[in-house]
Amino acid sequence: MKKILVGVDGSAESSTAADLAAELARAIGAELVLAYVVALPVSFAEPIPFEGWDLAERAHARQLLESLRTSFKTRAITVDTVIPSGPPAETLARMASAPDVELVVVGHRGRGAIARVLLGSVADRLVQISPKPVLVSR
Repeated sequence: MKKILVGVDGSAESSTAADLAAELARAIGAELVLAYVVALPVSFAEPIPFEGWDLAERAHARQLLESLRTSFKTRAITVDTVIPSGPPAETLARMASAPDVELVVVGHRGRGAIARVLLGSVADRLVQISPKPVLVSR
């Protein structure tokens, strides 16, 4: 079955992207894969995460993904959820390299303006490195 990979982060833009991807999945009979990438916290020094640093983020991700999955049940589409770790754009690009992924969908911006200034846009980077087409939702 064809899959549409959607990067979500809890922002309004990623929710809009997920809605768009769900409609596309329904229209073409594809499975929807919702991915919330847990990224290492940004610091100006060497990142030294403490044990369990990602527990709260993963709990938030599970809650968000379950909420999205529930909202898509009425659309008659298959929804899978994943919570990988790593740099968001690179992680989504790696996931997109799977043979059954046809399209990657992301919002045009995520949760933080400061992180965007420091790290650049995940959507911009993903468009550059993804092995599959990327649809950026506005």
